[in-house]
Amino acid sequence: MTTDKHQETSRRGGARRRTAKLDGPHPIDVHVGARIRHRRAMLGLNQTDLALRVGVTFQSIQKYERGTNRVSASRLQEIAGVLNVPVSHFFEGLAAEEGALPAELPLGALTAQEIRDLNGAFASIKDKTVRQAVLHLLKRVAGTGDAAELRTLPL
Repeated sequence: MTTDKHQETSRRGGARRRTAKLDGPHPIDVHVGARIRHRRAMLGLNQTDLALRVGVTFQSIQKYERGTNRVSASRLQEIAGVLNVPVSHFFEGLAAEEGALPAELPLGALTAQEIRDLNGAFASIKDKTVRQAVLHLLKRVAGTGDAAELRTLPL
């Protein structure tokens, strides 16, 4: 079903205006939502935790994360504060060209369950020196750490 406005645009030969109802969520809204979901999971928060801290329902968080509902600028600022990231974090990875689809999260991105498991296991290490050693080892294996840093850890 098309509206009169869409029919009028078609008659004039111009492109019709994009609508969520006809076209689904905007790719940028989906990208921002995926970044919210990823950061929330990295912190070990569930949707209810985030919702309570932001002052909305968990259903609103679900809709933001799916891109079904757009996140207003003020709400995005609140979410960024709770997740301890700058607002720009949610737009990282978007293609530079106008109209281009956003880039996906990295293929190696951890699942929410992997993040929770990793956080739980790491937090259960009581000895600070061992925690630091594990962190340095992980960085080294990932290729982001310095070998000299690992050798200087007392164990």
